[in-house]
Amino acid sequence: MVNTGTQKLLRIGELSRRTGISTSAINYYVREGLLPPPLKTAPNMAYYDPGYIDMVNSIKILQREKGLSLNEIKDLLEQGQFSWPEGFPPEDFSGVDGTAGGSRRALDRRKHIMSIAARVFAEKGYYATTIADLAQAAGIAKGTIYWYFSNKRAIMLSILDDISGEITGTFGAVLRDAPDGLQALLDCVEPALLLLEKHGPIYLMYFLEIGSTDSSIQEKFRQIYQTVHAGARLAVERGINDGHIRKVNSDLAAYAVMGLVERVSEIGGLSSHRIPVEERAAETREMVRRALASDGAS
Repeated sequence: MVNTGTQKLLRIGELSRRTGISTSAINYYVREGLLPPPLKTAPNMAYYDPGYIDMVNSIKILQREKGLSLNEIKDLLEQGQFSWPEGFPPEDFSGVDGTAGGSRRALDRRKHIMSIAARVFAEKGYYATTIADLAQAAGIAKGTIYWYFSNKRAIMLSILDDISGEITGTFGAVLRDAPDGLQALLDCVEPALLLLEKHGPIYLMYFLEIGSTDSSIQEKFRQIYQTVHAGARLAVERGINDGHIRKVNSDLAAYAVMGLVERVSEIGGLSSHRIPVEERAAETREMVRRALASDGAS
């Protein structure tokens, strides 16, 4: 590291104090090539540029939050996947694996990687896609992806978390604002078709490729499905209580509505006859109304 003269150089004890890493660990990082050599003025006298604080903290983040070993970090450095002078400041990575924390820039990079990954997974298949493929498609170095995600599964799970959040946000407002239970179900049909159209490639990839082979992803899909079913069931129960839906088994009715919407959504992707989503939504709403409406419902 080259000091410009505008910042005070640090002794190893001060670097240790500021990073919470022992002096022996810092010396080990230097010996193993994880950190560049400091400025030595005597055999036992070394000075560190303040930039070493970011580097040491970045090593901690890569280990503790990204699950990388020191050998893996060293390999990434040796392969040129990233370099410390051009590396990202550690504040970009704090909290990016959770729902809070992390800078806006880091979250934007993370969203960009997820968006590219969703497209590449759909085009190439989940198992055939490599981290190198994703990096090339995103126009970034492979090592950059490891700043944000520990592996390919972590990317897929994050994509599904985003979809789950989108579903909750979309249907929560619709179910809350509808005047009655039947109307709540009807008002959810078109948003559901739009979501299935938007995320259809991920949906199909799950059922055709990874649904029966990866338990973590399988569980995430199950949670999404259960969330949608719970909302539909509550709408049916509300409709029964307010007299707009005839007496039915609310669990079965919710599954039936979900199944109908799913099948109707596939017309847009699997049929050569393209039907506008508005028309599909209108026909589906009418089928749901005829199936569930009570005699007294308008």
